[in-house]
Amino acid sequence: MQAFIRNDQYNNIKEQVQQLVNSSASVKDIDVIYGLRSLAEEKIKNRFEELTEEEAEMLGRIRDVQDEIDAELFLAQLRPSIKAFPVLNEEQLRKLFPKVKHLHLPKLHDMDWEKTSYLGWNDNGQQAKYMVAPHPEGMIAARGTFTPSSQPGICAICNKLESVGLFMADPIGRGQGTYVKRGNYVCRDSAKCNRNLTDINRFYRFISHLHAS
Repeated sequence: MQAFIRNDQYNNIKEQVQQLVNSSASVKDIDVIYGLRSLAEEKIKNRFEELTEEEAEMLGRIRDVQDEIDAELFLAQLRPSIKAFPVLNEEQLRKLFPKVKHLHLPKLHDMDWEKTSYLGWNDNGQQAKYMVAPHPEGMIAARGTFTPSSQPGICAICNKLESVGLFMADPIGRGQGTYVKRGNYVCRDSAKCNRNLTDINRFYRFISHLHAS
């Protein structure tokens, strides 16, 4: 079977599994438990545009999850089916940011590509943050200033409470010499943000907002 689960989808599955285990521990009515399992299965499968019969059967095994041991076994069975982020090299990254003369690159050999929905890294010397991700229309990228916040906040990408900073995208023209800057608070640690992210569409919407005219 080919890998068919994105990192954000796997994170969502883990979240649904943990909610199911927690709920099952406090519910005694077997009909309610069956209902919770069916609901968890439905939520998981709804995150996929299409599934083969074999893929659907694999995800449907969440119905067998009763406790933490079952949960670990189910998630372990899914791990070989996680699709890794497309590996990028330094030349490809430079082409995505042609206007940046002294591009500070991440340590690509240290990346855990299977746990990556978007590639994000900080350039503390330039107070900048970079983000890159695959999209049906091709690779998308964003660069902007990044100012760490002294208080934790809700990340606009993963929607979790984390250590964040204000990301302000490089300004885009609106004609006649006027420019607009757009941004929001995002995780300071992009690796942690990737572990939190349960819906890649949040990232796409964030990037779309940055580039809106």
